[in-house]
Amino acid sequence: MRFNKLDLNQLVVLDALLSTRSVGKAAERLFLSQPATSCSLSRLREYFEDDLLVAVGKTQVLTPLALELIKPVRDVLLQIQTITRARPSFDPATSSRRFIIESSDYVISVFLSRVIRRAAELAPLMQFDLRAISPQTPEHLESGEAELLIAPEFAKVPGHPSEPLFQDTFSCLVCSDSALARTGLTAESYFDGAHIGVEWGGGRRLTFDARLLATGKRTRRQDVIAPSFTLVPALLSGTDRIATLPTRLAQQMAQRFGLQRLDCPIDLPAFSEHLQWQKYQESDPAIAWLRELLRDTARQLTSVASAEAPCAGHTASAPADRVKASPARKRSAKA
Repeated sequence: MRFNKLDLNQLVVLDALLSTRSVGKAAERLFLSQPATSCSLSRLREYFEDDLLVAVGKTQVLTPLALELIKPVRDVLLQIQTITRARPSFDPATSSRRFIIESSDYVISVFLSRVIRRAAELAPLMQFDLRAISPQTPEHLESGEAELLIAPEFAKVPGHPSEPLFQDTFSCLVCSDSALARTGLTAESYFDGAHIGVEWGGGRRLTFDARLLATGKRTRRQDVIAPSFTLVPALLSGTDRIATLPTRLAQQMAQRFGLQRLDCPIDLPAFSEHLQWQKYQESDPAIAWLRELLRDTARQLTSVASAEAPCAGHTASAPADRVKASPARKRSAKA
């Protein structure tokens, strides 16, 4: 199809060239040969009367016009995608729609696992592609490659709608055979102890508790840093280390791996996970249905947490040993 003498299929190639800034990478993304992609670039150069992509040394850079085209080209493609997906109605019972959701492995473990169980009953043909948050997440949401993002406040992508989904607090996790499992944690033993830190997101994105503690006068000694939450049990086993984790995940790991959950002796405020979606998919009935399923599951998660008694294996720290976060910490904790 042509519009103003431009083959609209070339917009897909142009978008790939603008985002990758490489003929080779654009060809790989689109499953085209490099000669075919180069041929498309030649036609685009002729149409726009601009080089668009030029070699500078060993790299390729975008011309000023190409830089201006990035957003409008992407917006047009997303609008076309919305139009092509438009249907008079959406029936979850028969839909085979595949959703791409990016989140941390913590969110997958404590929340999305529940969502998928419910979806298996309500929408048995629906598919879920769960991906880890990465440095490319903003680009994925912008381009529509990822349809939903679940992340803390500090990891949201600007310019797209979002809403709070659920809250959690922080707990500590230790090996059941360690001395700390018997004595509990004080503020002093917490800061004197060796810690396992988690920096997720591919780009070594600090977790919320590490960001918060870094604003105070004292810091933890992290002698092990893991790239995901799910590796923590293996790294705790047989050691005296401490891991500070979201409480729901700490409870889950304590039950599954025979670890001990302890109250955190540092007064860390609760944090929120937020649901975010692509702005052009506001009216997509399938996305709207899934968002409501996520909201409803979050409400159930919150009500279950409120009704549950402290889990087995829990040891509370003495109230007198708890240290409140400084005002600066609390201000930084709005999530």
